[in-house]
Amino acid sequence: SAIGLLFFAFLCMMTFTENDVSAWHRTFFSHTNWKSGGGRKQDPLSKLSSDQRQSLLKEIYGSWNFYDGSAEDRPKEPYMTVANAGNPYLDLPEVKFPLESWQADAVYANHFLDAAIKLVRRGQQAIFTTYHGYGLSDVRVVKDGDGEKVEYDMENEDDRITQRLTMFHLEEIDLSTVTSAKELQSAAPSWQKAGGWTTPRSFDGLERRLTHAMTTNSDFVVVITGSWQSMGYGGNHASQSMAGVFETVLKGLFEKLGVNLVVRAIGLPPPHDLSIENLATLSDGGKSTLVHTLGWSSIYGSDVDMVVWDDYSAIGDDDGESAHDLDELSTQLFDLFARQALLSGTTSLPFIWGGDFDVLRNLHEHADVDVGQLGNGLVGVQETTSEKTAHDLPWAAQYLNCPEDMQNKCQQEEYQFASQCWIDRSDVTLPAPQLDHIPIIHTAIGWRMQQLKGYTLAYIFLRATLDALEQWSEITIAQGFPLPDEYWHMGDYIKNVQEKVKALDEAAAPHCFQLQEKINLPKRLCQHRMQGRTEFTPRANPAETSVRALLDPTQVPKTKPQLLYEGDDLENPISEIPRGEVDALEISDLQGKRRRRQLSQRARNSTSTGRAENDDIYNNFKARYRRRTYAIEPGDGWQLLHSYGDGCDGSLSSSSTCGRLSSSSCLMEGHQGSRGGIWGNETTKWLVLHGIRTENSYVALNLEIGGREQTRRELQESLPDTFVFEYAIEGAITTLEKTQLLEKLKEPVPGMGLLVVFDHDESSEAKDVVVSVRVRGCADEVDCQFAVTHVYWS
Repeated sequence: SAIGLLFFAFLCMMTFTENDVSAWHRTFFSHTNWKSGGGRKQDPLSKLSSDQRQSLLKEIYGSWNFYDGSAEDRPKEPYMTVANAGNPYLDLPEVKFPLESWQADAVYANHFLDAAIKLVRRGQQAIFTTYHGYGLSDVRVVKDGDGEKVEYDMENEDDRITQRLTMFHLEEIDLSTVTSAKELQSAAPSWQKAGGWTTPRSFDGLERRLTHAMTTNSDFVVVITGSWQSMGYGGNHASQSMAGVFETVLKGLFEKLGVNLVVRAIGLPPPHDLSIENLATLSDGGKSTLVHTLGWSSIYGSDVDMVVWDDYSAIGDDDGESAHDLDELSTQLFDLFARQALLSGTTSLPFIWGGDFDVLRNLHEHADVDVGQLGNGLVGVQETTSEKTAHDLPWAAQYLNCPEDMQNKCQQEEYQFASQCWIDRSDVTLPAPQLDHIPIIHTAIGWRMQQLKGYTLAYIFLRATLDALEQWSEITIAQGFPLPDEYWHMGDYIKNVQEKVKALDEAAAPHCFQLQEKINLPKRLCQHRMQGRTEFTPRANPAETSVRALLDPTQVPKTKPQLLYEGDDLENPISEIPRGEVDALEISDLQGKRRRRQLSQRARNSTSTGRAENDDIYNNFKARYRRRTYAIEPGDGWQLLHSYGDGCDGSLSSSSTCGRLSSSSCLMEGHQGSRGGIWGNETTKWLVLHGIRTENSYVALNLEIGGREQTRRELQESLPDTFVFEYAIEGAITTLEKTQLLEKLKEPVPGMGLLVVFDHDESSEAKDVVVSVRVRGCADEVDCQFAVTHVYWS
C-alpha cells in the first residue's frame, strides 16, 4: 500500500548517515548530466549575436520603456498617508489626490497603464514559453542593404494562445449551485491539472487588492505554507521551491508596477524525531500548519493579502498531483487556519487558495470570503513518451508529464532533483565538510513540479493583475482620473468579511467548532484572533516575534546563532538556465542579461507586531491542580538552541541572513526552517514571559520535554516519579506531577506538545498576563530538560 511504501521510505532514510548520503550522491551524480538529460537539441537562436538575440526577443515580446516625464512636478509632501486618508486602510478619497499626483495625471496614468498591461502579458507569455519554447524555427541572419537583419518562421500565434489559455485555465464556479467536491469535479473535471478554480466574486476581490496596492504603491504580501514536501524540502534549494519560483519570476515585475511584492514561505523541514506512524500521519495532509496557526497573526503576519495553503497529502498520483481530500481532523484544522488568516489583520484581508472544499464554500457563501484552489498546469505540458522525446522538449518540460509506461524512468532522481551544497570561495573557511548534494527524501517533490506549480501560481496572479489594469484603463477612459473610490478602496470590504467571520456560528460552518471535542480547543477561538511568539523559523518580523521578545532583558539567552558568512552566495551552477533553453526572466525583461534564477540581496520585509505593555493585572481563578502564590524570581542560564536566528522571514532575500551555521552540511541549501526553542532545566529555575495581552482569556504553550527523539511512552519511562512541572499565572503557581503533566500536555498533531495554562471562558476582559514556567525534582541533563518553542494567546 502507499502507506506501507511510505514507511519503508522513511526507514531507509533513517538508516543513512550524512556521510553515507554524501558518498551515495557522489557516485550517483558523477555519471549524470542533469541539465540536458543526455542529449542536446538545437538552439533556435544559436546563430545570433547577443545584440541580435535581444533585438529579436524585444521585437517578438516587447520591453519595458516607461518612465515618468514629469517626476520633478510630483508632490513633494507625502499624500498617501493614514492621516491624510482618514483611515488605516490608505483608502484615500478621490478628492484628496493632489492634481500633480501620478494617480490624477491622465497623461502619466494612461501611459503607465498601457506599459503595465504589456508588461503583464509579457510575463504570462514568458511562463508559457518556458514549457513550449519560443515557437521559432529557421532563425537566420540575412543581408539588409549595408547591414543585416534577422528573419524567422513562427508557429501560429492563435494556436499558441489557445494552448496557453488551456494550460492555465482558471474555472470560475458558482458555489450557490456547486455544493460539494464531487459536484466541483463534474463541473470542472480538469481543474487540478490546469489553473484551478475560483468564483467570479472572489477573483474580483483579488483584482481589487491588486488595484489598491498599485494605487497606493504599497506592499502586497503573499504567504505560502504547507507540508515540507510542498515547501520544497527534501532535495531542493529554496530557490527551486514553488514559493521561490513565484517570488523570483514576479518580484522585479511588480517593482515596475510600483508594488513591493513580499513573499513569505513559512514552512518547516521534515521532522526527524517522530515515529514512522506519526510521519505517515503528517504525510496524510492537513496537519503541518497547526503549530503556527495558533499564533497566525504574529507568525504568518497581520498584513497578508493572499495565502496559499498547500498541506495536501504527500501520497498522490505519479504525475505529482496530490490528493485534495482531507480527513475529518484536517478539515477542522483548515477551518481554524482559514478563520485565523481572515481575522489576523486590521487593515488587510487575505484571498485564500487551497484547503478543503466544504470549508471554502461555507466561508464564501456565509462570510463573503474570497477563495479558490490552484491546479498545477500539467495539462499544458507535452508528454515525455520516451527518452528521445524528452531531449526534444523544452528543458523545463522534460520528464514532467509522463504516461504510465514512462513513470519509473521519469521519477528517477537524476531527472527530478538537482542541487549543489557548496562552491569554494576564498573568504569562507569551512569548519564542517559539505555534502555534494542535498539528500533526497523519497516523498519529496522535485524541482520540475515545484517550478510548474510556482509558474502556475504566478500566471494566475498575473491574470488577476491584467484584469485589474484593464478595468482601471476602461473605467478611467470613461470617467477620468483618479480611479473612483468604489473600484479600489478596501476598508468596507475588509470590515464586512471580518464581521461575518466573527459571527459565523456552528450551525452554518461547524468544522472549527468541532475541535473542542477533538483536541480540546475552545470554541471561542474560532471567532477571535490569536497571536503568538515562537523560536521556529521562518516567521514574519522575526526579531519581534520570538519567544525572547517576551523575556526581561536579564533572561534573554546570551548566545545567538552565529552566521558563518553573510551576503549573497556565489552563483550556483544548478541555478543556471542551460544554453538554448528559455529563461522566463529574460523574456519578461526583468534583467538586462541572462542570469541565474535567484534574487539578489534586497532589503527584507517584515510585519510589525506591536507588543502590549504589561499592566500587572492580577487574575484569580479556580483550577483542578494545586495552586499557591509566591513571588516569582526569574532564573538564568536559559539557552536558545536549534535556531537559525532572527534573520529568517521566509523571503528568498533573507536566506543571506538566515541559517548558515558552522554545523551545516549544506550551506547553500537556502531553506530557512528550524525548530528552535528556549531550553532549560531544574537549574535554570523560572522562565518569565511578559507582554501577553489577552482579550479572550486564553494562553497556551508549545513545549518539548526530554530528548527530541523521545516518544510519549519513552518520555513517561525516562522522567523520574519526582519530576514536577510548574507554571504560574500572575504568581499563582500550578504544580503538575509527572502523570498530571502527561495527561494535560496534549498532542493535537504529531510533534506538538500543547499545554493550556490559562483558559477562562467566562471572562472577556482584556488583560496583560505574565506566565512563568519551571521544572523541579529532576536533575538529569537530558531527560529533564525542556523548551518553550511557542507561546499562543487570544
